Amino acid sequence: MEDYGDWIWDESEYNFFMSLNDVDKLEYVFDFFNFSEEDYEIEFFEFEPETNKEIVDGSVDITITDTHLIISCVDDSIIDRTITMLKLNGAILIPQDKIQGSRVYKFIGTTLPISLN
Repeated sequence: MEDYGDWIWDESEYNFFMSLNDVDKLEYVFDFFNFSEEDYEIEFFEFEPETNKEIVDGSVDITITDTHLIISCVDDSIIDRTITMLKLNGAILIPQDKIQGSRVYKFIGTTLPISLN
């Protein structure tokens, strides 16, 4: 056991520290002297499921032909997210018709996916 004043290590902690590279050693020592165990407390939140919310069927039906894409779902926001995902993945779509629960898009082609990074 190494004794450096208030800083007392057991053998396994000392061996771990000595295995680190110089930058990691500096970060380890900085954290040791500047943070206490109270700084790392994790707060737990109670999760209460929302029972009064109406459950919506999230299934999406997609029909693809050589010229069109037809997407059907009960929830319009799911259709919007699905179309956005298709466009981000490179699909070039032109909206043509909007029927309750379904949308029809003309499929133009594909391009390279859009990177958000």
